[in-house]
Amino acid sequence: MIAAAALAGCASADAAPRVVDPSGFSDAGPWADEFAESAADTSPYQRQILSDGTISAREVADAQARMSACMRDLGYDYTTAEDGTSEASPLPGRKAEDATAMNDSKSKFAKDFDSDVTYLFNEVWRNPEKQDEATITVACLRAAKLVDDTYTERDWRDQNDDGNFSFSPWDPAAVQCRLDPLGL
Repeated sequence: MIAAAALAGCASADAAPRVVDPSGFSDAGPWADEFAESAADTSPYQRQILSDGTISAREVADAQARMSACMRDLGYDYTTAEDGTSEASPLPGRKAEDATAMNDSKSKFAKDFDSDVTYLFNEVWRNPEKQDEATITVACLRAAKLVDDTYTERDWRDQNDDGNFSFSPWDPAAVQCRLDPLGL
C-alpha cells in the first residue's frame, strides 16, 4: 500500500498517439520533424515541453528530476549522465528488486517524463544544424588521431551499427567525439 501511494505522484495519463504537424515546431529548425514525431507519441508532460520547439536546460533538469524522484520512490538512486545514458542502483539499506520489474518501471517513468526531452536536448545541443552524423563523427575521430584518413563514413556507419569499432569507443577522445563531435 505504501509503494502504491508513493508511486501515485509518478503516474501520468497515457499518451494517445496522434499526428503532429512539423511546421508547428519551426523553432526547432532542422530538428522539427523529430520534435513533431516525439510530440505525437509521448506523455502530456513531455509534449508540453516540446510544444515550443525548444528545450531549455531548466526543462531537461526538471524532467530528469521527476524521473529521479519516481525511481527514488521505488528505492533506487537514479542518475542521468551528460550523454543522456542513465543508471539505477538500490538506495542504501535496500536490496535490488527484480531487475525486470525495475526496468519496466524505469521505462514507464522515462516515457512519462524524460526520454524524448533528454534525447532531443542532447541531440540539438551536440549537432544544432543536424549535420550528417557520420561526417561529423569521422572528422572528429580523425582530428583526435583515433583513425586515419582511410577511415570512411561508411566504416563508421557499419561499425556503429554492429557496435564493433576499430578504435576504443571508451577512449576519452572517442567519448568526446560521441558527446560533442563539433567541439561546441
